[in-house]
Amino acid sequence: MGLYLWGHLNGVRTTRKLERECGRNLEVMWLCQNLRPDFKTIADFRKDNGEAIKGVGAEFRMWCATAGLFGKELVAIDGSKFKAVNSRERNFTSKKLQGLIKRERAKMSEYLAALAEADEAESAAEPKLKAAELQEKIAGIEKYLKQHEELAAQLEASGESQVSLTDPEARLMTTANGSAVGYNVQMAVDSKHKLIVAYEVTNEGNDSGQLASMAQQAKAALQVAELMAVADGGYFEGNALKECEETGITTFVPVRESKEAKRLGIFPQDQFRYEAERDVYVCPQGEELQYQYTTTDKEVNKDFRIYATRACANCPLRAQCTTSEQGRRIKRWVEHAVIERLQQRNRGQPELLKQRKALVEHPFGTIKRTMNQGYFLLKGIKKVSTETGLTVLSYNLKRVINIMGVAALISSMETSAT
Repeated sequence: MGLYLWGHLNGVRTTRKLERECGRNLEVMWLCQNLRPDFKTIADFRKDNGEAIKGVGAEFRMWCATAGLFGKELVAIDGSKFKAVNSRERNFTSKKLQGLIKRERAKMSEYLAALAEADEAESAAEPKLKAAELQEKIAGIEKYLKQHEELAAQLEASGESQVSLTDPEARLMTTANGSAVGYNVQMAVDSKHKLIVAYEVTNEGNDSGQLASMAQQAKAALQVAELMAVADGGYFEGNALKECEETGITTFVPVRESKEAKRLGIFPQDQFRYEAERDVYVCPQGEELQYQYTTTDKEVNKDFRIYATRACANCPLRAQCTTSEQGRRIKRWVEHAVIERLQQRNRGQPELLKQRKALVEHPFGTIKRTMNQGYFLLKGIKKVSTETGLTVLSYNLKRVINIMGVAALISSMETSAT
């Protein structure tokens, strides 16, 4: 364990490099008491002790709590994409496969036609490609075509949107620098010293739906009854906000409005005033939209109340308000009060939304740039999570050393051990 921590703190993560350092680096020789395990032994330790490694991180987090290094009031939550051991060329979506199959079939037809032409013109002038060369090219195209057709069939049968060949659990994701095959690493960071209190590795391409899980993990890790959590607009999702409220977590997340109204060139929903006492919406023309019925949107797992008015028929602002023949309809989530309370909190403490970036992007920047650990060496979520656990532990240790100093850290640990 000490060898892996030394490696992560010093930018030496591969097992073969760690094996080499055991025989030449005085720090490592002292740390390992002059033992020289080979790379397979080192790799097996990490493979066989994933849960134990995670437990060491939890123990260190508990020590940080007893040392007063957590504020335990506010955490910032964010996710970042880490590259997997899988190139883009080894990742296939349905669209990409269909394009490849179409091109390969066209190329096959072209080569077959050229082969027929070459057979017919044996006595004529020398063809551009000889029959043997054409047959070799056809065999190569046929091989790839068969592979891609099989992949397309597998993808359709599985119901997945994409498949990765080197690391089957990695996914193609959008990053700040384009797209890459990787994992989405979620982290919750305490506001006092920017220490990581919770993390999780997912292969979801976006952060929607991760808020409640990460906030609850942070709350459990800090062992508090109430907690404030701040995140960016990518985490705005009604059900997650509601779940946080119910578990004692106060959220601060920018509210994301639907862009449908802007696309259609009509009044957005915030132009309609809601009067809670009478349960009606008042439109920009002053007409009232009353409750009609409740419907369930299974795609987002929400119930919506629908509001409408007959006044749209003769309204002078109709063209600016709706494109529907039935008039304007307003959809209100039955738990919309959750979002209204969020908006009120955001207006009351706008500085928290600005503070988020300084808190949670600091660990990601340190891990990816300073520690050069923005990519994984292992495959599969389980192994990648173990790797992330080592990275998080080494980051937290590095951070604590910067805060306390080595002597104070050792003294505090010795005191807590006794």
